Amino acid sequence: MMSKSQKPDDQRCVQNITAALAVVPKRRVVSGFDAFVDETFRIVGQRTGPQQATWMPTISDFGDWSLSMAGLSGLREIVPQETSFGGCAINLGDGLASMDFELDLFANVGRPAHPAFSSMLFRCHTVEPLAMDFGRTCVFEFNDGKLMFSVTRPFAQFTLEYFNDMLAQGVFPRACQKADGIALTSWAFYPFMTDCWQRLCKEVLSGLSHRPHLFFDLADPVSRTQEDMLSMLDVLTEFEKFGRVTLSLNGSEANQIAGVLDLAPADDSSSSLQTLAQAIRQQTHISEVGIHLVKSATGVCADQAITVDGPYCSTPKKSVGAGDRFNAGYLAGLLLDLSMRERLMLGCASSGHYVRHAVSADRQQLVQFLKNWTEESFTCLE
Repeated sequence: MMSKSQKPDDQRCVQNITAALAVVPKRRVVSGFDAFVDETFRIVGQRTGPQQATWMPTISDFGDWSLSMAGLSGLREIVPQETSFGGCAINLGDGLASMDFELDLFANVGRPAHPAFSSMLFRCHTVEPLAMDFGRTCVFEFNDGKLMFSVTRPFAQFTLEYFNDMLAQGVFPRACQKADGIALTSWAFYPFMTDCWQRLCKEVLSGLSHRPHLFFDLADPVSRTQEDMLSMLDVLTEFEKFGRVTLSLNGSEANQIAGVLDLAPADDSSSSLQTLAQAIRQQTHISEVGIHLVKSATGVCADQAITVDGPYCSTPKKSVGAGDRFNAGYLAGLLLDLSMRERLMLGCASSGHYVRHAVSADRQQLVQFLKNWTEESFTCLE
């Protein structure tokens, strides 16, 4: 196995990415199934006037204050920032559609769609609303991350019976037949999704005449049992029969999977992340595992383990959805046959642009961001 944490010729990588993005073919992607309306807040640290306040800067600060209120109770002022679309399927799809990939979206955006989704849906090739309400998330932003509290009760309506009816209608199977990539997200929110994945393999993917990229983002599975996660990982292994499987995890998710598989957890070092990612890949028998952190991204496959130091932003304009934009860039790299380092860089650029501007990057913006990043024009990035 070749292990790399040092930078090779990044200029050459940028040239290859630029050339691939310049001629994005009509690659089609299916994305499903979660959609959320996100309400974002900042917590006031100090009120200095009717219109002036400083924010509580870090999650640690919030944790310290919360602990100090144990046995007492406490109150803090929060200030609404925005209401926006959310959900892994939506955010990942938005990142891909902004790069001009043809997106077939299957998600619970509402009937009619909630206005929060309108700025995203018009970029989709097709949209199939699911017959259930969207989720809702209260997001608390900090300089070093975010805390999210979600209402996911509607996702319990995504039962095997519902999925069977969805398959019988034929729209989803036909989209999969045409797809170069299929992204299945937020397993953690769906109590019956493992059964639905099994049916998808048996009824749809087994009949495909090609092997698409199959891309998975679990969302944080902390509320799921070890038995649930083991069953899910068993089915994930089955997907490899029908396409090239990539499992994308953030650091917390990766260590949760490590606990289920009796693996040593990873810290932030490249060697630790590569070791864990490769162990997860080997135990699940899938093609590729990625682990993305705030400051770096790691990818492993059968013969490579690479870590890229990302374009860190200390004061993000928006961090909610950053991991999904990384996934959009990484999946785009898979669809464009880029090397692992190139798709890690494209993922980091997609995420890096998003946290600075709070919108998904188009192809020209990604190219410019990559040039600024690799030329160390950091003043252009902040």
